[in-house]
Amino acid sequence: MNINKLLLYLVMAVAMVLPVASGCINKSPVDQAVICKAVSRSREPLMVADNLTPDVKTIYCSVKLAAVQPESNVKAEWYVVKSAEAGLTDTLIGSSTVAAETPYVAFVFTRAETLLPRGEYQVKLYYDNKFVQSVPFQVQGEAAPPAATLSESVLCSSIDRLTEKPIVSANIFPSNVSSIYCSVKISGADFNDQVKVRWVYEGGELGGDVEQKIAESSVKVEGREYLNFSISPKEGKPFPKGRYSVRFYVGDIEQLKLPFSVVEDGMLPALYISEAYVYAFKDKEQKEVNLTSRFPVNTTEIFFRARIYNAPPGTQMDVQWVIVHSDEAGVENYQVAEDKSVIDGTMEIASRLATGKDKLVKGDYSVRLLLNGEEKVVLPFKVQ
Repeated sequence: MNINKLLLYLVMAVAMVLPVASGCINKSPVDQAVICKAVSRSREPLMVADNLTPDVKTIYCSVKLAAVQPESNVKAEWYVVKSAEAGLTDTLIGSSTVAAETPYVAFVFTRAETLLPRGEYQVKLYYDNKFVQSVPFQVQGEAAPPAATLSESVLCSSIDRLTEKPIVSANIFPSNVSSIYCSVKISGADFNDQVKVRWVYEGGELGGDVEQKIAESSVKVEGREYLNFSISPKEGKPFPKGRYSVRFYVGDIEQLKLPFSVVEDGMLPALYISEAYVYAFKDKEQKEVNLTSRFPVNTTEIFFRARIYNAPPGTQMDVQWVIVHSDEAGVENYQVAEDKSVIDGTMEIASRLATGKDKLVKGDYSVRLLLNGEEKVVLPFKVQ
């Protein structure tokens, strides 16, 4: 055989062997895997990004499969590879498994209420429990500030139910207070924006200094200028004495934090006022209370109550009922009733505005509490 024929046979042999050899190479069951901020209905990636900010709420990993195999499954594990900010290394933060029954499958990670720590992350992908590949991404930069901003945050035990503004602000409360309110002014918010508050017990008679979340709630802004939230103790029990805080969030970003404490009555300052409110009874038996700031003209009695702590002996108390403005009666700042007395110590006080045979005139009213001639509480209400 001459050398030319030998070379020809070798070339033909290689040509015949290569396709067979290539068919033996193991092909990955995953064609493509990317991190993105959204996916289509068919789970294809949208808004692909491997650099994310700490306030990202939801992260997707979209995976294109080499073949649809409904009997097989794909698993994703989400890891913090390294975060100096959180002190984490190779930490599993989530996992899920789906069937390989569509050309694209998607995995989703939704963060908790806290922002994601900055650092390096990855998604590890497994096909039928065998590792296939990892998809790295980073969390870095700063969280985008929300458009809505909070200000004028105040704690109190009473609120103006007309404007939701606080009445007699405080940062210390008696343990037997029935509710603690926080009021906050919101600016630049859309109608559907939400503000969330979290009430935290930071330490005291329950022992230890480990923070405990005791309550949380959210409200939509819905065009209001002031928002208020409240917390009450367990039924039949006082608040545990100790240190607390209330924290305000917009878009899961903490904007404000107000510390406060709950103490024994004797530790409250002198002439401390708590739980001032106006109300009327819904029924003649005076059993069902209508705690409101708007009363119909046929209301026969309106009541005012408040609790005063540590009044020195001989404290002069004056409760004044005033028509602030009434077009119907043609008056401004007209006092219609007054209760005067001398008080001492800690007590609940009460006053009543009774109409007698005449109906109340429509207008803006207020009840004013003065102690030793100094105005302490002004509670507005309307008759309409």
